[in-house]
Amino acid sequence: MDFTLYNPKEQKKSVHTKLDNNRTGFKQLSKWLRKMKVDIKEVLFCMEHTGIYGLELSVFFEEQGLAYSAISPLEMKRSFGLTRGKNDKIDSFKISRYCYLHASELELTHLPSKKVQGLKVLLNERMRVVKMQTVEKQTMTELKGISSESSVKRANKRLAAFKEQIDEIEKDIESLINKDESLKKNYNLVKSIVGLGMVNTVIFLVHTNNFTNFSDGRKYACYGGIAPFEYSSGTSIRGKTRVSKLANKSVKANLTQAARSAVQHDPELKKYYKRKEKEGKEHGVIMNAIKFKMILRAFAVVKRGTPYVKFRQAG
Repeated sequence: MDFTLYNPKEQKKSVHTKLDNNRTGFKQLSKWLRKMKVDIKEVLFCMEHTGIYGLELSVFFEEQGLAYSAISPLEMKRSFGLTRGKNDKIDSFKISRYCYLHASELELTHLPSKKVQGLKVLLNERMRVVKMQTVEKQTMTELKGISSESSVKRANKRLAAFKEQIDEIEKDIESLINKDESLKKNYNLVKSIVGLGMVNTVIFLVHTNNFTNFSDGRKYACYGGIAPFEYSSGTSIRGKTRVSKLANKSVKANLTQAARSAVQHDPELKKYYKRKEKEGKEHGVIMNAIKFKMILRAFAVVKRGTPYVKFRQAG
């Protein structure tokens, strides 16, 4: 990993070093900063959010009680402006400069608890298995009529194995949630909302870090690509209000099935859908609004600490 200790007077001549992305390299980082006569406790570390690649470094920062901020690579890239060429040393300098310029505005990053991280791993595992299951089902449908009997039997065995694995993963998820009172409480609260099943409820827990990373439902809706944004400028540009593509598409995609179920079984949302349909609203627009309502409900029940209750007058 490349590290640059930004000095506004030196600019591009700021000191730079390259260290291994492991425990040995992290210890050398401390020694390197001491050599520069810098107290590591007074340093603000900034890095691109690179998932697994930067996880071990984040764990080191957490253990040492150091201040750090993991920033979206897209946000970082766009902040660089016009660039010519690329290498790790230059990128390290640009990131350190960004860190210096925006230090007062940056939000510090904190890793989720080990249980939330465990839920994320299990959730991702389930999604991978479900994806393989879907591919297998599609292949069987497409080759129906031309597949041999033995081929169909093997495919059915694979589907049975996928189903068994999904059941096992879901049991592990429930077991992990039941071991943590805070997770268990919020899980039961969110799952009380009509339309939200186990998968969507766990997605809420994982992506909100058990409802600690987002202060309200509107911010989470923005994160999930559900909040619409205006597109206008002056008097000549009047674009259609749309949701942004810069979002976690997985959150939105999984809420689609939840919204469909809610429209069928929640009298209030069913009435809302029919009213908007009569007003001439498009199906996608209405469903997006319903997803937004479900997000607000999730944050409301967690904040209130009581399960969701249907409005009787809605039916």
